[in-house]
Amino acid sequence: MFEFRDRVVYIISPEQWGAMKISKHHYAMELAHRNCKVFFIEPPSLSYRGVSVRDCKDHPGISLVSYKPVFRGKRFLPRSVYSSLLRLQARLLLRAIGAKPDAVLCFHGYLFEDLRFFKAPVRIFFAADFFGHDHLPPEISTANFSMAVSDTIHARISEWGHTVHKVNHGVSKVFAQAAEGRLREGDSGPPTGRLTVGYVGNLRMEAMDRITMMSVIGDNPDILFVFWGSYKPGELNLGGLQSEEVDAFIRFLTQSPNVELRGPLDTATLQREMSRADLFWMCLKIGAKRMWDGSNSHKILEYLSTGKPVVSHMVSSYKGTGLLYMMDTADNGGYAGLFREVVARVRAGEDRTLVEKRLREVVSNTYSNHISRMEQIIRESAQ
Repeated sequence: MFEFRDRVVYIISPEQWGAMKISKHHYAMELAHRNCKVFFIEPPSLSYRGVSVRDCKDHPGISLVSYKPVFRGKRFLPRSVYSSLLRLQARLLLRAIGAKPDAVLCFHGYLFEDLRFFKAPVRIFFAADFFGHDHLPPEISTANFSMAVSDTIHARISEWGHTVHKVNHGVSKVFAQAAEGRLREGDSGPPTGRLTVGYVGNLRMEAMDRITMMSVIGDNPDILFVFWGSYKPGELNLGGLQSEEVDAFIRFLTQSPNVELRGPLDTATLQREMSRADLFWMCLKIGAKRMWDGSNSHKILEYLSTGKPVVSHMVSSYKGTGLLYMMDTADNGGYAGLFREVVARVRAGEDRTLVEKRLREVVSNTYSNHISRMEQIIRESAQ
């Protein structure tokens, strides 16, 4: 019977380890908490030399793996040659790490293509982001199990004839425990004084609807907008745009008297500071690019852990749940009006049942619960 306990696990991530943590990082930390030895394989970079394996400074039980790729020139090489380079890269990683994996948890599609190269008996492809290509990641075909965090990703994998399991984004213990505490404490009532609106995330991510966000901030000078997340180029372990448009947005935020930029924080500090907010918001440009489908986001559960309302673009995975105040179309033309409506509700005081519903959703979606669900899926497949 397979369990994620006392195992060697490789996590293949499209993002580096750093101050900002999303699902890939939180799964690594939860697996390490279960006494697994986790090797977090960062995306390849030509700036590295060979393969480097080093202990993670901010979390025991995790080793960070960086490497310079030997596979290049996919468009120009024969298929068999490129596949051999991928196999060689996997072999070099295995040799440098020095521990054969019991499981591979792959979040990075279109990279190694064949997960069997790592010789792990359990191979999971976890689709935490929408695909930017017209074909599915080839890793799906060589995984034992595929997981999808949203309705649209689940549907697309299913349409191609693959079995896929819906596993929502998760929330770390810090946020889950905060939600449990708020369930016990009861309602604190409507806010008094100046309203605070919170946003968590990389401020240089491509999909942000910056025009709408600047308009909302400018139209509400009596509201304090607090942003937690990376905005300086040196902080971008999750990537981000370096463009005049984004720089202008950052300048606008910096110069606006009703905006506070807090930068990236560790999980525990972030959770404490988020309690300052009276509501939260998300605003993406849905459909501007295929992969910007906005169907789910890891930050939603962190928002909901406060019990506070969330104003959002259309998030299809949450349609009909009543957990978000969101646009009913992909167009954000009416976003400012929705924002005003929610502000009025917050100031008047929300029904306590709405607060409890949000908190219970968080408690049921911990990373620990999701790992247990994966174990159940693996066990059931063996029957």
